[in-house]
Amino acid sequence: MADIKLFVCCHRPEEVPKHPLLYPIQVGAALSEVRFPEFLYDDTGENISEKNRSYCELTAQYWAWKNVRADYYGFFHYRRYLYPDTKAKRPYLIRGAPTIELLERLKFSALEELVPQYDLILPKRENMYLSVWEHYTRAPHHHSRDLELAVQILLKAHPEYRGAAERYLSGAGCYFGNIFIARREIFHDYCSWLLPILAEFDRLSDTSGYSAQEQRVDGYLAERLLGVYTFHHRKLKSLELP
Repeated sequence: MADIKLFVCCHRPEEVPKHPLLYPIQVGAALSEVRFPEFLYDDTGENISEKNRSYCELTAQYWAWKNVRADYYGFFHYRRYLYPDTKAKRPYLIRGAPTIELLERLKFSALEELVPQYDLILPKRENMYLSVWEHYTRAPHHHSRDLELAVQILLKAHPEYRGAAERYLSGAGCYFGNIFIARREIFHDYCSWLLPILAEFDRLSDTSGYSAQEQRVDGYLAERLLGVYTFHHRKLKSLELP
């Protein structure tokens, strides 16, 4: 049986159903005076927990990359879970707070058999009816110069990604939330690719005047970079789920 760990990222003490696939983790734990009971914490071991205000759920991804061994790594939000409906037409199913009863109705445990069939599972792309690039520049609390700088850094370090970057950023389908499930080798490769790009962005950018929402820029950029990574690795066996 594959070792699947799906980390549910929480910045406040939310109820996470007690399910064998789910691992609740407190993100930004280094910045909090409160420890959520029975959670994992992103400030143990090797970590970047103190960067949570700009990295958002990526501090959990970094922590898992450096401290956890699994066959498959997944990342959900406290209120956003992937669920195994391969025929779903829409990217979302709006319900109340997640409960074990709701997960059972959605046949959540079927992920245990579904996940090992794929290299990468992503949220269904959401059609924004304008390009990913234009959506970023128009979105509240986003700045076009940040995406421009991130793409410059990406293409300087990885010029072979130019075609994927152009295809994804000019398309209308967005992957949101830094939500995904990946096979170990893919997850480690993705982190080794993504985190240096963001570290260089941090070094070169000036976000000193940003509001609390604007400071989440590294998380915003990672959402777009995940799409670029996925488009570059087209040979991966991938699946989109709501």
